[in-house]
Amino acid sequence: MSQRAKARPVFLSAILLLGLCAVSTFFSFLAFRAGERLVSHTQEVRAAIGDLEATLNTAGRARMSFLLSGDSDDLSEYRTATAHATGQLAQIKNLTHDNAVQRVNCENLETITRNRLQIWEQEITEKQQGKAVHLPQLLAQNVEMAQKSAAQTDEIRRVESELLQMRVQAAHKRFILATALVSATFSLALILLYFYYRLLSRELVFREQAEQSAHEAYLREVTFRQDEQRFRVFIQAVKDYAIYTLDAQGNVVSWNEGAERLKGYSKSEVIGSNFSRFFPADDIQDGKPQRELEAAIREGLTQEEGWRIRKDGSRFWASVTMTAIRDNGGRLIGFVKVTRDFTDRMLAQEALRRANAELVAEVADRKAAELKLAKSERSLRELSIHLLRTQDEERKRIGRDLHDSLGQYLAVLKMNLESLDSVIGTNRNGANEQVALCIRLADDALKEVRTISYLLYPPLLEEMGLKSAIPWYLDGFSKRSNIQTTFDAEADFGRLPPEIELALFRILQEGLTNVHRHSGSPTANVRLFRSEDMAILEVKDSGKGIPTQLLQQTGGDWTGSPGVGLRGMNERVMQLGGRFEVVSAGGGTVIRAVVPISDPVANLTRSA
Repeated sequence: MSQRAKARPVFLSAILLLGLCAVSTFFSFLAFRAGERLVSHTQEVRAAIGDLEATLNTAGRARMSFLLSGDSDDLSEYRTATAHATGQLAQIKNLTHDNAVQRVNCENLETITRNRLQIWEQEITEKQQGKAVHLPQLLAQNVEMAQKSAAQTDEIRRVESELLQMRVQAAHKRFILATALVSATFSLALILLYFYYRLLSRELVFREQAEQSAHEAYLREVTFRQDEQRFRVFIQAVKDYAIYTLDAQGNVVSWNEGAERLKGYSKSEVIGSNFSRFFPADDIQDGKPQRELEAAIREGLTQEEGWRIRKDGSRFWASVTMTAIRDNGGRLIGFVKVTRDFTDRMLAQEALRRANAELVAEVADRKAAELKLAKSERSLRELSIHLLRTQDEERKRIGRDLHDSLGQYLAVLKMNLESLDSVIGTNRNGANEQVALCIRLADDALKEVRTISYLLYPPLLEEMGLKSAIPWYLDGFSKRSNIQTTFDAEADFGRLPPEIELALFRILQEGLTNVHRHSGSPTANVRLFRSEDMAILEVKDSGKGIPTQLLQQTGGDWTGSPGVGLRGMNERVMQLGGRFEVVSAGGGTVIRAVVPISDPVANLTRSA
């Protein structure tokens, strides 16, 4: 058998393996195309959901703005957005109709969205009818509906992600299998060709070289054509981007499906025409198309955004990339343009800018309101300080008047009655008994007037200080109320500034009055002590305590409490730069006044 006869089956086997390799490559390419379509489908679903969410957000903001301002432009923007949302829902359903789970999710999303739009329509109708807008309720309702919608869209995204992951895994397995098959067949084909070469190396050296050269040229041509075909198929398959080529003068040479979908022109309508037809008339007159070509020639690649015109005359905001194409010699042969519709993004950015401006204005208004509120609080604080000072001065004046005038009159009346009693002596008609009764009544009235005058402004507080005045007051309080009291004070407590002693004494009076009126406690314990540079007065009872509802309502700030006593005590402590505390439980109540031992005028200024 000749070398040529031996080489023939080897060569045929190699060709068969190469054919198998080509078939495997072809089917791999088909699988890759299918994978690309599935990935593109998933991205379309995600993009559609994102567009729907953006549209609903735009509608929600326009609806809220209309409810607050009643502006017809906001209502028009809301109507446009809701109409767009309905079309986007239909698009999502169309994209996911091939999956049963996604169909259910889309139906749920459609139900939620339609309910949401129905509620919005009802609110707008009520606004148009002149009904009041309850902002907190609207915000809470809007947040709840947005959460439901977001949960459903997240579920659709999750299912799409799972499907995409499964498809990617399957594509990866096919890729590994195809790669292994192609590599194995190609390697074996090379081995067989090597044997074929060895068998005919002596007899067919020149012929083998020629055939090998032809074979290699053939492979290069096949590869080139496959790459070119793959590129064209890829370009035609892209639908979200308008990809087309121009010649050196700017005339359209190729036109993909994405360009037809975005601009509205079919391939037969646009091939051969100049690309300037896609620009607005003002840009054409300004020479913008020619400047783009010149910039691409000069820089190689240009990117810009601007308005473009569709076939139906509508405008859209486009993101454009233009690349100059040159041959191996550097000669310009044309341009490649990639255009994408960024209208929604541009409108979203504009809406965000308006929202930011509104937010800045709202923050400024709130700051101004806070300044006004702070000024009002300062005025109210100054008025309260003035009223408390006036009250103390009036108490002091009334106490002195009672002691100096009415007290003296009662003393003189008692002395006159005693003189009359000594003159009458023993009388059978009982006149002496009536006089004695009048003497006792005058004596009781005199004691009561002195007690009242001392309570209004006790002289002992000025003469001996708070530590000495408290036991005197507790003794009289126990006699009047039958409540047992105890007093615990530090041995070296000493005197305090008069304003502090007066404020703490008034707090003691008001605190014991509350114990007597409200607590039902049989005992009251009073403590007076110092802690570092603070004077502390505590009044504790064992009564029923303050209702929990009142404590929760005040939240520890008694400025706005319904009780005058607690509010007055808190105000006195705050004037001195201190703090007022109330601790209450089922076993009683403790009120605590903590006042800094320093210049009361300085404390008063700081608190104001």
